[in-house]
Amino acid sequence: MTRELCTISLVILLVLGCASQNQTSKGVQYYGQAQYDAAQTAFQSALKAKPNDPNTLYNVAATYHQSARASLLSGQTATGQQHYELAAQYYQLCLAQNSNHADAYRGLASLYMDCRDGEAAYQLLNGWCQRNPVAVEPKLELARYYQEFAQICMIQGDLEAAQNCLSATEHLLQQVLAIEPSNYRALRALGYLKEQRGDVAGAVFEYQRSLQSYPKQKDLEERVAALTR
Repeated sequence: MTRELCTISLVILLVLGCASQNQTSKGVQYYGQAQYDAAQTAFQSALKAKPNDPNTLYNVAATYHQSARASLLSGQTATGQQHYELAAQYYQLCLAQNSNHADAYRGLASLYMDCRDGEAAYQLLNGWCQRNPVAVEPKLELARYYQEFAQICMIQGDLEAAQNCLSATEHLLQQVLAIEPSNYRALRALGYLKEQRGDVAGAVFEYQRSLQSYPKQKDLEERVAALTR
């Protein structure tokens, strides 16, 4: 009897797993077509089959996030704000299931920046870094935050704050490269930082190192070609 129950349970789990995977595939297809309502329906169905799956929770969050942006662009302010709140909730649920889910950290930090809450984005990413001092992913995301915030400071005319942010960006990227010398994302970001500072030769050098580490960066190849003409 016990063996029969175990067999039945296994079959149910396999069926639920297949159902979740099928709905996820549909959701990804709809998401890529910017059909966010249809994508949300599919991802919610996947979530019913696997309620605590962090990747499914992330998919729901990311879909609400993009729907919020689209709603605001089309003038649907109330819907946009509601979907931002739901996106934040599902990002947090994802992180509760997987405290190192890089995409969820990236998405939630981006959401905070969308809502002009740079402090919340910083606290989120800095806390992740503090809890994982030897991991490169948190440092890369915090570096991205500083780089984006530097651009905001430049637009606002606060050049000193922008330079401080860029210095923090470089410090974090160097920390990443001390751990992983061939990290293509860090090399690319460092190249972009040097390009922003007018160091074209230095930028090309870092870009080429990034391409050596990970050649499948067509846009970066084109950028290098443009800078070396």
